[in-house]
Amino acid sequence: MQATANKAGGLQPHDAGEQPVNHQAEFLASLLAKRHEAIQGRMGTGIETEWTEDEEHYQGIDDANRAFQTSNQLYRSKQSIGAAPKSVGPTRSVVFLNITRPYVDAASARVADMLLPTDDRSWEITATPIPKLSPALIAQLREAMGFAYDQKTMEDFVERQVEAAQEAAKKMQREIEDRLVESNWHGEVRQLIEDAGRCGSGVLKGPFPVLRTVRMPAKDPATGIIKQVKLEEIRAASKRIDFWNFFPDPACGENIHNGSYTWERDYLGRRKLMELLKDESYDREAIAKALKEGPNRTREGTEAVYIPNNDEYEMWIFHGHCTREKLQAMGVDVEDLEDERLPAMAVLINDRIIKLTLSPLEDGEFPYDVLAWQRRPGMPWGMGISRQIRTVQRMLNGAVRAMMDNSGLSASPQIVSGNGIVPVDGDWTLRPGKHWRAESNSDVADVTKAFATFTVDSVQNELMNIINFSLKMAEDTTGMPAMLQGIRGDAPNTLGGMQMQNNNATSVMRRLAKRFDDYMTRPHIQRYFDWMMAYADDESIKGDFQIDVRASSALVERDAQQQFLTTLLTVSANPAYGLDPELLAEELVKGQRLDVKNFKLSQEKRQQSQAPVDPTLQAKALLLGAQAIKAKADAERAQALTVGARVEAQYSAVQTAQVIEQIPGTATTADALLRSAGSKDMDAAPIVPQASGAGEVSPVDVPTNTNPLTPANPESPAVGLQAGIETQADDGVRS
Repeated sequence: MQATANKAGGLQPHDAGEQPVNHQAEFLASLLAKRHEAIQGRMGTGIETEWTEDEEHYQGIDDANRAFQTSNQLYRSKQSIGAAPKSVGPTRSVVFLNITRPYVDAASARVADMLLPTDDRSWEITATPIPKLSPALIAQLREAMGFAYDQKTMEDFVERQVEAAQEAAKKMQREIEDRLVESNWHGEVRQLIEDAGRCGSGVLKGPFPVLRTVRMPAKDPATGIIKQVKLEEIRAASKRIDFWNFFPDPACGENIHNGSYTWERDYLGRRKLMELLKDESYDREAIAKALKEGPNRTREGTEAVYIPNNDEYEMWIFHGHCTREKLQAMGVDVEDLEDERLPAMAVLINDRIIKLTLSPLEDGEFPYDVLAWQRRPGMPWGMGISRQIRTVQRMLNGAVRAMMDNSGLSASPQIVSGNGIVPVDGDWTLRPGKHWRAESNSDVADVTKAFATFTVDSVQNELMNIINFSLKMAEDTTGMPAMLQGIRGDAPNTLGGMQMQNNNATSVMRRLAKRFDDYMTRPHIQRYFDWMMAYADDESIKGDFQIDVRASSALVERDAQQQFLTTLLTVSANPAYGLDPELLAEELVKGQRLDVKNFKLSQEKRQQSQAPVDPTLQAKALLLGAQAIKAKADAERAQALTVGARVEAQYSAVQTAQVIEQIPGTATTADALLRSAGSKDMDAAPIVPQASGAGEVSPVDVPTNTNPLTPANPESPAVGLQAGIETQADDGVRS
């Protein structure tokens, strides 16, 4: 069989000689070798063992209680379900006090709430500050300017191009967001975050082509009856991939895009496989043979969490670079391409190639992104909450089991009986009214001393201290204090202290939000942008754009901003601040993860809610306004008259001074005229105004002793400090 290329780039079988079959067998062998290398490489890192332990601890399973678990068993570690323990020994507690699950769920839910807000996105498509001009636009600019350079023409042209680029960026953003909504972006990313929190790694695939069916009404032109019409089209989509089914190149390091290839495993039922026969890009002959053979019983690679059905087909999807010669020999159309190594995509079922085509992404980038909750050096897989809390979980289990064992031992006393003391009924079980008999060979002379009991000491307090220490260490090792889990704990009582603790507690979340921006959102949206630039039919959405990923880290701070926004909302009614109360209310509603559209008034209700103005109040307001305008005009008129009078007085004074300068004898007459008019000479002595009738100040008697600490002696011994003392003369006091 030879595979030739069709219009979709797939394989079409037809009869041929032996040489093409050898090419196909050689190419298939190389793919299988790479798959085996990827499977063994991941297994050799030991990450699969840790994933199994993380899954088990999340479900509350370990070696002590595995035999007693009849449900929630992992397929990879399944042992004798429901069977009794193999070792016969004393009964010990197998309690598993699971704190791994609540910590994982709380961390995943917290991160999902911050990174997936309602009615918002963590990315934005914006036009570059100076968009690049295409050759057609450059020719258009030259034609508009002619042979002479015109600055105004250049500025107008650039401004129009910037506006067009901004409008195109908005259209591109809407198109990408539409694809993500169709793919249930929030739901897929939420599952990815749960995977990363549980086992440390989450895988997201996209964009990849899917066939979507659109249902729309159509009117029959002949009968006029409206019927539902189904239309099928190929659209870009994204989905979450189980990390157990993803096998990157072992040499990729911490970034899967540094490797040469990736493998993805999926499972298909017989009906799904038969539907692929309708797709011309698949090799129908290979699919028919796979259907005839049935699913392979030998599975390749470690199985996922669930138990695969024996009737499911194991499908492997390859993304990587292949040589031009091999692709051409396999029938792929590469005539228009010049590179020696080209990005390709292959699909295998039952170790048969059912599809081989060039990668839909022109740059050959793998359509996968891996989110590591906490990075591990040298590998793309991360460390999750379940692994971080592993030691603490074991400490807690050991302390709780020891406490349960000690409680059982100390609950009932230990009994020691003498020789020859046996129960009459032959049953050694203690119960009320038990009958015992002393045998003839008994060495007990006094039957009251035939039994003795002692109690095992209880160490509940010591073990409880270990339990409390383990619970405290769980918060420290995960960076998830009890406050973030909804448990108040030792939360501060003041608002400032609460905000400080919240900022410190969310530092781990801010780090994860930044990793989500760098390793998930930015490369994923960039591939969608490249997809739209290559395959979108609408040319108006294409342009020189950039992806602004700025919201995830900012969304982490949204909870702390709610208090500040509430304060702004209270002062927004004052027009002096220039704040819009409607926009502030929308931000507050978004911060509570609610949809603003559910609370906004419609235009009709808004017009109805506006009450009509009272005519009396309106007339009174107009009257008050007119009175205020009249009062202002009167004040301005009075001020103008005052200024005019002052100007006339100054002018008259200047003229009088000129006359006195020419005829000094008129000064006496001028002074008399001024005094008769009531004027006063402000320069006459004394310059400081004096009180009316004030004469010379009478002299004041100055005492001989002015020291306030040693005042003068009074005239009489009965006055002052020595009043009432009869020995005044002896003390030398003047009488």
